[in-house]
Amino acid sequence: MDTLAPPSPLTCEEMYEQFHKLIYHIAFNITNDIHLSQDIVQETFLKAYLKLDTLLDRSKTKSWLTSIARCTAIDVIRKRSKCQEVFMEDHEELQSIQDHQSLESEIEVRFLKNCIQDHIKTLPPTQQEVMALKVTEDLSDSEIASKLNLSASTVKTRFHRGRKQLYSVVYTKVSA
Repeated sequence: MDTLAPPSPLTCEEMYEQFHKLIYHIAFNITNDIHLSQDIVQETFLKAYLKLDTLLDRSKTKSWLTSIARCTAIDVIRKRSKCQEVFMEDHEELQSIQDHQSLESEIEVRFLKNCIQDHIKTLPPTQQEVMALKVTEDLSDSEIASKLNLSASTVKTRFHRGRKQLYSVVYTKVSA
């Protein structure tokens, strides 16, 4: 009378050849990512190789591997979601810092602009006209020249002299 002999244990190569497609499909169904699924297949077989001695019933190799694959895929998803949470928290914190810095910068710019506009009034009248049109109305040199019936080079000269004078006044007040 012949009795059935227990199945011979599979080598790691045979396990891979027989089950790698199944493991890939399990991983892909959980992750929906081709590359991540390929990584999970490799990690699953690595874990299986390291824990092969814990597989007592070789007839249950398929269910044992699928269990390892599911757990591995879920672990990978959890790790990725934690990383994304950390990135989101870092992004929110960075955004808050940037908002605060941009608010400070905006306040400084407004302060400086008000300071400049106040000091334009201390310039000689010819420079005041050019500076006011350039700074407050943001006109080009040619537009200012046309508006004031001056040459473009005269506008540039007056603007340069007025800016130089304003810089020395504003810089000494701001640094004091």
